[in-house]
Amino acid sequence: MGTSSVSVIGRTMINENDAESYMKKYQYYDRDDMFPDNIRTMEIKEWQEFARKNPYLAKFFNKKLPGYFLLALETWNSQVSYEICNPLVENIFSDVISFWRNMIINNEEKSEIAKSLLGSVGIALGSSPGG
Repeated sequence: MGTSSVSVIGRTMINENDAESYMKKYQYYDRDDMFPDNIRTMEIKEWQEFARKNPYLAKFFNKKLPGYFLLALETWNSQVSYEICNPLVENIFSDVISFWRNMIINNEEKSEIAKSLLGSVGIALGSSPGG
């Protein structure tokens, strides 16, 4: 496993008190009804490591607000070793993307919300922490 002097979650960790204000730039950031019906879970022993490496994905899992999912991507530091932190390879990431994508493909009632959230994924990946 590689090591890096660069922080795992980006140049700046967004203070929990400020997280909602940063999430507000994303439309539908607070739609807990957009959390996947079926999401792969992990063993308790894996949870602590997952939460340390991906704190906003862990918050998303607990609070079910898409804004936390988007903050996980925005604050991800892609310069660190692949083994240390990469939210794109976590089960929760692929489960959410598939859930939103399938809503669009199946032309479900909330497909427009899903389109917007998937568009926000690109915005989050193109942003710097808090930017």
